[in-house]
Amino acid sequence: MAPNSKKRHLPKSNRPQNQERSSNKPGLAARQVAATVLARVIDDGRGLDGVLETRHGPSALKNLSPADAKLVRAIATTALRNRGVIDHCLNKLMSRKPPKNARHLLHSLHVAGAQILFMDVPDSAAVDLAVTSLSGNSRSERFASLGNAVLRKLSKTKEELLGAITPQEQARMNMPGWMWQQTRKSFGKERAQKITELHMLEPVIDLTVKSDPIEWAKRLGGTPLYGNSIRVPAKGSVDTWDGFEQGEWWVQDFAAHLPAHLLGDIAGKTVIDLCAAPGGKTAQLINAGATVTALEAVRSRCDRLEENLTRLNFDAKIVNADLFDWKPDQLFDAVLLDAPCSSTGTIRRHPDVQWSKSKDQIEELATLQFNMTVHAAGFLKPNGILVFSNCSLMRSEGEDLFAKITKGGFGLEAQKLTADDIFGLKECITGQGTARTLPSHMLNIEPPKDNDIAPERMGGLDGFFAARFVRTNDQLA
Repeated sequence: MAPNSKKRHLPKSNRPQNQERSSNKPGLAARQVAATVLARVIDDGRGLDGVLETRHGPSALKNLSPADAKLVRAIATTALRNRGVIDHCLNKLMSRKPPKNARHLLHSLHVAGAQILFMDVPDSAAVDLAVTSLSGNSRSERFASLGNAVLRKLSKTKEELLGAITPQEQARMNMPGWMWQQTRKSFGKERAQKITELHMLEPVIDLTVKSDPIEWAKRLGGTPLYGNSIRVPAKGSVDTWDGFEQGEWWVQDFAAHLPAHLLGDIAGKTVIDLCAAPGGKTAQLINAGATVTALEAVRSRCDRLEENLTRLNFDAKIVNADLFDWKPDQLFDAVLLDAPCSSTGTIRRHPDVQWSKSKDQIEELATLQFNMTVHAAGFLKPNGILVFSNCSLMRSEGEDLFAKITKGGFGLEAQKLTADDIFGLKECITGQGTARTLPSHMLNIEPPKDNDIAPERMGGLDGFFAARFVRTNDQLA
């Protein structure tokens, strides 16, 4: 899982002050909060899910009705998923760009642009509420007329503007330039283009079940994948689905299902799951019969891990500690390190990732991952197995990192993976003998019968990298 990204703070004078002069217009508060949410993601580099948690999110979010809170998420997600196209259309309609410090104006325009271009919201309401929000903010009121003019033009010309851009071009616009360059360099232009297009589609939900995936696929109206993973296009909140309260399954993309599987037969063995929250891989290890220690540095994430394992009726030794500071009482048969990363492999589900991360942060994360892997080798018995993984598309966090470790001197020897290690999925095995899943893999998953889900939403995987090592006898901690 990705850590909290490095915050890029704006001066207080430039921060949105959406609530400065209030209005009772229905829906206004939700739009104001949505603009604040965009500011937290774009300007501060925070993750969308964290911002939308009422404990850490905008104070006004706590006062919204459930329906308005749901609208805030929908607007923010749509604005982030289509950010490049919205920006392109707005720029077409402005004779010159507004000042860089006019952040509330820009975020308010993106909130309204998302609704006008991509959501089933009356254009007049989107324009009116945006202008009201601008007028009621001391730092943006001078831009209210500009906002009104631009958004009215957008409403009138949206079909023309969108029609002038092919779907392929739209998808490409919605990936930051530096990320496009790295993705194209890593996977080629054609595959990189396909990845950007798949980022525009919200995927359905994958579950890992404790047992009998075929039966659970039938009960939930889903499709069995491999192992204990099923793909479910059901609607509604997952906590209302059959088996949730009974702890029969947990949400986990199939790609995230693979790293724990790479440890092989771990029944009766001791395994430590490092950076364990929210607990999907911990649950897999327990379900496979291992005695599991789950280590997590962040207290709040430890609490979430414990809550999830309690729902699943699973037991693990949970340790709240930093990996570099903690020393085990005994060495383990196996280590699973799903390391903090850029999370660029999860953009389909989390479109904020590509706008809240930077190239420099990814290099810093790659260094952290290398240090964590080398340090984690000291937790292993001789000949013990370590699986390293992350949900990044970046080579610096995957293939390049693997090459650096295998140069030797770290007490780890690479074990090459084959298709047999991952259910015969040859396309996911690299020439290095590592596993690399992409959004463009496993596209031909058929929707269940009598389900109106768009077929293209049934395919694809999160981007994951995984490698397996054996602990040699030298340099044991």
